[in-house]
Amino acid sequence: MSSKTEIRHIPFTSEQIKVLATLASAVGLRMLGLFLVLPVFTLYGLEFTHSRFLVGLAFGCYGLTMAFLQIPLGRLSDRIGRRKVLLLGMGLFSLGSFLCAIPDHFPAEAQIGVLIVGRLVQGSGVITSVAFATVADYIPEDKRSTAMAMLGIPIGAAFIIGVIGGPILAGAWGAASLFWLTGFLGLGTLYFLARYLPEMAPRGFEPTPVGEIVKNPALLPLDAGGFVMNFFMASFFFYFPLIVTGQDHLPMSRYYTVLLPMVLISAITMFAFTRSADRGLAKPLAALAFLVFIPSAILLFHPATLGFSSTRLTAVLAGGTLFYIGFTGLEPILPSMVSRSAPESAYGTALGIYNSSQYLGSFVGGSVAGALAHLHRPSDVMATLMVASILGSLVMIAAKGGTRVSRNA
Repeated sequence: MSSKTEIRHIPFTSEQIKVLATLASAVGLRMLGLFLVLPVFTLYGLEFTHSRFLVGLAFGCYGLTMAFLQIPLGRLSDRIGRRKVLLLGMGLFSLGSFLCAIPDHFPAEAQIGVLIVGRLVQGSGVITSVAFATVADYIPEDKRSTAMAMLGIPIGAAFIIGVIGGPILAGAWGAASLFWLTGFLGLGTLYFLARYLPEMAPRGFEPTPVGEIVKNPALLPLDAGGFVMNFFMASFFFYFPLIVTGQDHLPMSRYYTVLLPMVLISAITMFAFTRSADRGLAKPLAALAFLVFIPSAILLFHPATLGFSSTRLTAVLAGGTLFYIGFTGLEPILPSMVSRSAPESAYGTALGIYNSSQYLGSFVGGSVAGALAHLHRPSDVMATLMVASILGSLVMIAAKGGTRVSRNA
């Protein structure tokens, strides 16, 4: 008992701090690029087409290539090392960002297609699973949720900067400028990874076959949870500008008045989630986080049910805050549960499969949101998201792995 207590209180080593700082900087810069365009993407896409479905497809299709490539690149990182794969991914991300900046240089009938292609190339720059696998390589299990939450600090900061600065920059210089900035941020990430991330030799054993990981009963519910989490996330951000600008007439330059309180509150609750998860409560907390999405969906799409006015932003603020509490709680917990349940020979593969499910959820969520937007029936959207929330909670209850603190415990 005393030895376990001592292990839990050993701080991160200098090498671990260096790795975490490098990964946090790289992931933070990459996510800043995505968050800059997130609140305004729907309006940007509508500059090139009148089809909300195609805009929804463009919004979510980066998740399609991320879903297909997470497993091969995670697998590749198990074989050749994490650093090489991280550098490759960020190069592709920058290329896709630059493509998204130039649709207006093409004939009108091809512009939405160029945007979709750019998003697909952006999505091929997958580094999430490899970054989390790198954390798993260096950080012991009893500190892993906390370490992954440390990667969430710059992501949270990137979100605050992105959702505030993105709409302001788009209002001043156009939304295309955000994609140019995104591409250059990707190049900055390349610099951090190349200069500061140490080269770790691949593990000396053959990775576990993919089929065994895919069928692992401890990992299947977690993969499903990642899908549902990103399904809700993509739906939220597709509809956010349609609600606050199209319905409540809030200009892009003032999105921060709604989004900033959401982020600040969820930043506090995120660390409460992760600290409790590291004490063995990951599974019930994940189930609870999914249930939080239910009142969020009601407040966003049918606020009168809970006594809120549909013409005021109060319901959006409350619903969005609940969304962020659930989302930021799940974001570090689920990959930590995956890494604890996966064989040591297949961290990259297992996290690749998890992130494939996650980004497939982004693709499906964006596409479904675009399709439902044509119906102009908020109750259908609300019902879809509520069902997704319940399913997410149920699969977490069914999960068998991810709650232990140590393999030796």
